Amino acid sequence: MKLLDVFLKLFILISILLPLNSYASESDNDCVILLYHRFSDEEPKSTSTSPDLFKQHLEYLKKNDYKVLPLKKVIESLQAKENLPKKCVSLTADDGFLSFYTEAFPLLVSYQFPMSVFVSTESIDKKYDLMMSWNQLREMTPLIDVYNHSNKHPHLVNQNTSTLKNEIDYAQERIEKELGVNDKFFAYPYGEYDDKTYSYLDSLGYTAFGQQSGVVSQASDFLNLPRFSMSGPYAKMDSFSLKVQTLDMPIKSYSPKSLIISNDYKPLLDLVFSRPLTTYEKNNFSCFVSGQDLADLHWRGLQAVSIQSKAPLLTGRSRYNCTMPYKEKGRYYWYSKLWLRL
Repeated sequence: MKLLDVFLKLFILISILLPLNSYASESDNDCVILLYHRFSDEEPKSTSTSPDLFKQHLEYLKKNDYKVLPLKKVIESLQAKENLPKKCVSLTADDGFLSFYTEAFPLLVSYQFPMSVFVSTESIDKKYDLMMSWNQLREMTPLIDVYNHSNKHPHLVNQNTSTLKNEIDYAQERIEKELGVNDKFFAYPYGEYDDKTYSYLDSLGYTAFGQQSGVVSQASDFLNLPRFSMSGPYAKMDSFSLKVQTLDMPIKSYSPKSLIISNDYKPLLDLVFSRPLTTYEKNNFSCFVSGQDLADLHWRGLQAVSIQSKAPLLTGRSRYNCTMPYKEKGRYYWYSKLWLRL
């Protein structure tokens, strides 16, 4: 009997300590944020999602019991170290195109799914035909939350403080005046920023969102939160169903934080994992480079890896997209690093 007690205690201790058994809690601490732009069957295809396809997305979420949460709830829960429901998803759209109001909003009402839209305020103030109005934004509350996507939608790289103040502070003032929203959520235009923009937002207490793919968790950088693009080819149902099932890659730290590359056009990305990987995980960890193929991997044991493209990155935005299989078939950990070659 004593031998059985010892065995049971040893089994429990091993169960607690083994990395594999920490997986059970990982899906309670992360959420998939999806990013849309236009809702249209017309051009430009690269930033558009067919309304019919968007309806299929919503139907999939409903039928498969996903918990579609307001963005604010997700962020507040993560920052407070509170567990999120399993199958957590949050919907966002950038720019404030009129098609959000005419095509997406009626579907969201039908499904009673909340969504957040990041708007650039100058296009609203100037009453551009393709953009929503302040009245339309007001009409969609409380189901739709509205946040800051700058004033004129510029590239926020190599900008002076005066420009940052006009783009970020002024847009925030307009949103607060028109809609009474004072939450400091900001989506980078084009997903781009430099150290100055990053530090400026940090000093003002913002939470910021990028356009690189991945899953948000308690360990995320809250000034560069990832979102999965759901425009163009990325909106297809096989891509959609794969990505809403992903988990945050268990990363403790990464370097560099900056996305700007100006000298070495084959940038080196160093990842340190929050736990030792299993041999199976290490052997199946892979990273793809935009416009290329697999990146070179240089491992340092089971808990650190350096990643580098085989060829120089092209001018503009590029990504290293890294995946690793989860214990459940068809599910993957996901991490993406955005690079900007000027």
